[in-house]
Amino acid sequence: MKDNEAAPKAVILGGTGHIGAAIARRFHEGGYSVLATGYREIARPNLDDLAIEIALGDDTDPAQLREWCTGAEVVVDCATPYPVWVFDGAARDTVGAAVARTRTVLEAVAQTQASFVLISSFTTLPRQESPMAAIRRGALYGSHPYFDLKAQVERIVQDHIRAGNPGAILAPSTVFGPYDLKERAQTFIPMLLSGKVPVLARKEMNIIDVRDVAEVAFAARHGQLAQPIPVFGHNVWLKELSALICEIGGTASPQVAVPSPLGAVGLYWVETAYAATGRKTPWPSLSMLLLSASYSGDLSPEQRRLHAGLRPIDDTLRDAVEWYARIGYL
Repeated sequence: MKDNEAAPKAVILGGTGHIGAAIARRFHEGGYSVLATGYREIARPNLDDLAIEIALGDDTDPAQLREWCTGAEVVVDCATPYPVWVFDGAARDTVGAAVARTRTVLEAVAQTQASFVLISSFTTLPRQESPMAAIRRGALYGSHPYFDLKAQVERIVQDHIRAGNPGAILAPSTVFGPYDLKERAQTFIPMLLSGKVPVLARKEMNIIDVRDVAEVAFAARHGQLAQPIPVFGHNVWLKELSALICEIGGTASPQVAVPSPLGAVGLYWVETAYAATGRKTPWPSLSMLLLSASYSGDLSPEQRRLHAGLRPIDDTLRDAVEWYARIGYL
């Protein structure tokens, strides 16, 4: 870019969150003027070292979205709302709210003729599995509105892209790495290293560095790809993953493992018991439900074309542990 040329603008909805911050940083490094949106006035150590504009506001408000998106070349949505607690009184209503929000976002994007990238979920990807496995997965997906919400939002974005608008849908596996600001009780690594995870699920999964997700998002910014792109990283058993984390953190790894469906059922009933007394459990079952839904997988041809270079898993985990120590979670 020449000195007298204005930098292209990228809007990262949810750019103050875990995945969003990594994407905001990647677009900033790529020469974009970045506007990262959020909804809470809190410290942002995941962005405070960069010249990135942080805008707080309501991303369901059409006027606010038009203001943010004006002049944008790319809009990346990392902020699809979803309920964490299944028994939240508004949990089921969140599906309709997320669908309406997505339509509003796409209207603002279409008016600016920007390219659109949706950060979705591996749970929407088609699977080759036995009839019994499909039945079990159907029961799992029916237990929490998260799964239907992600699928409905994704279909709306597919229609937008199929109508001739530039865009892409990314479906990352389980994301690890720095920049996470979720509450400590909802973060696996700090809970593990503080001894709050005494039992592990017996599960093979796939994990991807949040910065590799950002690389794929940046590479896909001008595409027109209606089919979701799997964004996968390293296949690893949870026990092995936990041992690596504990070795880095200098603590003992849990030795007891149970089948992941059993762990998910256990947390689900704990959440049910809390809800019966009018309270929210500090350990929502969604994390275990997502773990039960996870699976190993290889890089797709689409991902290899966009970004085939993965960070080593040791680097990802070491950087994640250092991040949580930096923000006082360890």
